Amino acid sequence: MKETIVDTDILSEFLKGNDKVAKKFNEYLKEFNIINFIIITYFEILNRLLYKVERKQLVTFEMFIESNTVLPLTIESVNIAQI
Repeated sequence: MKETIVDTDILSEFLKGNDKVAKKFNEYLKEFNIINFIIITYFEILNRLLYKVERKQLVTFEMFIESNTVLPLTIESVNIAQI
């Protein structure tokens, strides 16, 4: 398995409790210990949760943020995402 950057759709499914995605996240975490995603994904999910006034999911997302990595959008992060 290669280290990767998770996109908005996949992270959104994980936060919704999609069992298939959660299983893949757990497999990934066994090898890499953290989930990486870019600041745009953070913005998109935060915006969705605030718009929908999803307080419970917002708390879950904030806890998720604390234990994972939000990467700035850089040339390096774009290159990692393309590998």
